Amino acid sequence: MLNLKSPMVVVSNRLPFVLKRNENGELQRKQSAGGLVTAVAPVVIQCGGLWVGWPGIHMDDPHQSVPESDPGDMGPSAGLKSEQVVPVHVEEQLFDDYYNGCCNATFWPLFHSMPDRAVFVADMWEVRMEFGLVRSAACLILSAFDCSMLGLGLAIVNMSLPRGQSYSTVNVMFAYQTVDALKKMKMKNQEGEERIPLVWIHDYHLMLAANYIRQECEEQNLQCKLGFFLHIPFPPWDIFRLFPWDNEVLQGILGNDLVGFHIEDYCRNFLDCCQRRLGCRVDRVHNLVDVAGRTVKVRALPIGIPYKRFEEMANAAPRALQSSQQIVLGVDRLDYTKGLVNRIRSFERFLEKHPEYLGKVALLQVAVPSRTDVKEYQQLKEQMDLEIGRINGRFSTLNWSPIRYIYGCISQDELAAYYRDSSVALVTPLRDGMNLVAKEYVACQVDKPGVLILSPFAGAGETMHEALLVNPYELDDVADTLHRALTMPIDEREMRMYHLKKREQTMNVDFWLTSFLKVSIKTFPGHNVIGVH
Repeated sequence: MLNLKSPMVVVSNRLPFVLKRNENGELQRKQSAGGLVTAVAPVVIQCGGLWVGWPGIHMDDPHQSVPESDPGDMGPSAGLKSEQVVPVHVEEQLFDDYYNGCCNATFWPLFHSMPDRAVFVADMWEVRMEFGLVRSAACLILSAFDCSMLGLGLAIVNMSLPRGQSYSTVNVMFAYQTVDALKKMKMKNQEGEERIPLVWIHDYHLMLAANYIRQECEEQNLQCKLGFFLHIPFPPWDIFRLFPWDNEVLQGILGNDLVGFHIEDYCRNFLDCCQRRLGCRVDRVHNLVDVAGRTVKVRALPIGIPYKRFEEMANAAPRALQSSQQIVLGVDRLDYTKGLVNRIRSFERFLEKHPEYLGKVALLQVAVPSRTDVKEYQQLKEQMDLEIGRINGRFSTLNWSPIRYIYGCISQDELAAYYRDSSVALVTPLRDGMNLVAKEYVACQVDKPGVLILSPFAGAGETMHEALLVNPYELDDVADTLHRALTMPIDEREMRMYHLKKREQTMNVDFWLTSFLKVSIKTFPGHNVIGVH
């Protein structure tokens, strides 16, 4: 556990929990189970920090206070008091334009090197708004939620902004709530030595926020240091340059003092874009960018998982797969980046090439619903349904179907049991920032070990060397590698899994958090860590 002297302000698209209304209409917290929350929330609690984010619900009365956690709540953010939570209330249409428009229709496919799927709206970033104008637009919207923090007495205004301006405006709204939190934090810490807070911004939703925070802090004589971590890939120059307003994104990210990516490839891509698009001086040996008289540090910091928690769940979970058949497991959000159609076609190719496995092996594919209101995702689900129906219709017998398909959410305990009981994990995204499924599978290998097949186009492929790497675009390659995995001798399986487990146990999510904060200490002299326990 890290013991920080300086407070930390985490800024993410969502809070570490979402707010829901119970049957009586009262607000309640619903915990999020992600690795970020598991690692970071306890540190925010310990250092008396703050968490800024959207509460997951559009509230008629944004002044309604965030409830404390339920007394029986044992989740990682349960100890986060309501006074440590800074909700950012965004009007529903504006949030939809920002989140489903800019973030997921443009940045998500572009940063995953699928520009043909990206939507570039003509007026998205065309109207170039100076910071003061963007701030004014944000204030007009914030007025509906009380702009008292800015000292403005404005009437409620309904505004319709182009999506690019929606992205900028929401980033400003997050920035202003962050600055307001920093002001309150400064007032609270008037007595004694002033400690410079670390503001840690997360992911592609908030790539412009740092610049706005920096400018406002300079105007209001506030001190803070800014860090950013991107949880998805950063694309190479020839892809990134397709975005017509790429310079604004780069300048926004460079508003931070420390920028973190999962792997070195993403760091190199970012440095290349800064040099070629902005003309920045870059140091490729030490991963530094000079901009506006400042030096921005860029680091590869691969995220891990809460290893011990998954290991404990795997040890405790009852057996989930009773069949004597060998199970090949896939677990993914239903997303076009995950290569699901390629995967099931590869399994079909495997059955064609190795008919001796008919009736003896099945693919269990868990697809978690995602962005179900988006047409492209609806079409992907329809395609999956058709392909699985076709393959099952072709090969099924009275007692066996080659593909078992679960479309829905499953519990963490059930997931751990599937991981543990599967002979092979097939993790074959077309592109992925890291992919934690591969790491979770390894953590759950507590009995006779299985085999991990992994795409090199996932960030995890850079460090998980003992996995069998396979190109998800080559169906025959996947089929042949699957056969190799199913016939691998036990001693080789044990050797590969031993090294995978050892690495993931060490480089877990706490290691990732510690690594970021240790780099931040060297970057920001005002931050000190007493110790790591």
